[in-house]
Amino acid sequence: MTAANSTHNKKHHDGKLEFIQAMRGIAALMVVMLHILQQQNIPIDSSFYYWLFSGGGAGVPLFFVISGFIMAYSTKGIEPSFHNSLTFLIKRLSRVWPTYAILTIIFWITVTVTDNFLGAHFPYSVSDIFKSVLFIPLKNDSSLAPLLGGSVLFPGWSLNYELYFYTLFAVCMIFGKLRWPVFFSFITLTLIGLPLLNGAIPTLDAYVNYGWRSYLALVTSPLIWEFAAGVIIGLIYFSPLKINSKSFALFLCAASVSLAIWVNLSKFSWGMGINGWGWSLILMFFAFTISSKTVSFKIPEWLIWLGNISYSLYLIHPFFVKPVFDVLWETSFRAQIRDPSFSLVVICFSIFFAALSHKYLEVRLSDFIRIKILSYFNLNGREKVILISSPTHQVVN
Repeated sequence: MTAANSTHNKKHHDGKLEFIQAMRGIAALMVVMLHILQQQNIPIDSSFYYWLFSGGGAGVPLFFVISGFIMAYSTKGIEPSFHNSLTFLIKRLSRVWPTYAILTIIFWITVTVTDNFLGAHFPYSVSDIFKSVLFIPLKNDSSLAPLLGGSVLFPGWSLNYELYFYTLFAVCMIFGKLRWPVFFSFITLTLIGLPLLNGAIPTLDAYVNYGWRSYLALVTSPLIWEFAAGVIIGLIYFSPLKINSKSFALFLCAASVSLAIWVNLSKFSWGMGINGWGWSLILMFFAFTISSKTVSFKIPEWLIWLGNISYSLYLIHPFFVKPVFDVLWETSFRAQIRDPSFSLVVICFSIFFAALSHKYLEVRLSDFIRIKILSYFNLNGREKVILISSPTHQVVN
C-alpha cells in the first residue's frame, strides 16, 4: 500500500466520514415513511403526519449526491487501468446485484400470489423481472421521467441510475489523468449537448420530457447532475480548501440542515432534481463534508448501524408497505392500520428483516460472489479498501 493510500484509508477509519452513514440511514427511513404514508391513503390535509413525512422522497437525491462523492473519494490514488476499472465495477455489482435480484424475484412472487388471493392483478410480467434485475427501466420513455416506468421492486428505479453512473465512472477511470476531463465532458455532452441536438432546451427539471423513447431517456436525465455534484464535492474535499474555525464549521452544518429541513417541510422547492430537493441537500452535504476536515462529528453507534443496513432497508420495506399491508387492508383492521401509529410497526419489521438481509445477502452472499468473480478474472487483492456508494456502500476488501 502506498503512503497516499495509507493516509486515505486512515481518514476513513478515523471516522471522519461517519456522518455519511448517518445520512444514509436517515435517507432510507425518509423513503420508508413516504411509502407508508402513500399506502395508508392518508388525506393530504391530515395536518402534522402528512406535513412531516410527505417529503420523504428527498432521501433519493441525497443517496445520489453521496454516490457521486464516494465514487470520487473511494478511487482516489487508484492507478488508472482497465484492470482496476474492471475490479471497481465488479465490486460495485457484486454488492448491489445479488440482494436486489433475489428480493425482486421474491417480491414479484409474493405480490402476485397476494393479489390473486385478493382478486387484484400485479401488472408485471416475467420479462419485467429480467429488465428490473438488469437495471433497465421498464419504460424508457421521457414522458415518464424520472422513474421511466420504474422497476418491479419499486425502489429499484433509482438503482437504474446508480448502475449507469457506476458504469460511466468505471469507463472514465481507464483514461488516467484525463479521467475527470472525460467524465465532465461526457456529462456535459449527455445533459446539455444531446437535448440541444434533439431540439430541446436543457433544464434541471427531473420531470422534463426530452422526447426520448430509448435508454437515452435515462442518460440525459437531469437527475445525473446530482451525481456530478457529489463528484465535485469529492474533488473539493481533496483540495486544500478548509474551514479553520471549528465554530464556523459547526454553524455552517447547522444552518445547512435547517435550510434543507425548511425547504422540505415548507414545500419551498419540491420533488426530484437539483431544482427540487436537490440543491438544499447538495449544500448540506457540502457543508458537512468540508467541515469534516476541521470537526470530528460524534455519530451514535445505532445511527451508523442503521446506515450499514440502509440498502437492505431500502429494498425490503416494500414487502410490508405492499403485500402485507394489502392483506391487512382487506380485514377488519383497516381503520387501525390507517392510523399513523401503525408506521412504527412497519418500520420495526422492516428494520428487523433488513438486518437479516444485510447479514446474509448483502455481506455473505455478495462477498462470496465477489470473491468468485474476482478470482475468475484473477483480480483479487488489486484494489484498496473502498466504500461502496449509496444506497449501497459498505466497506469491502
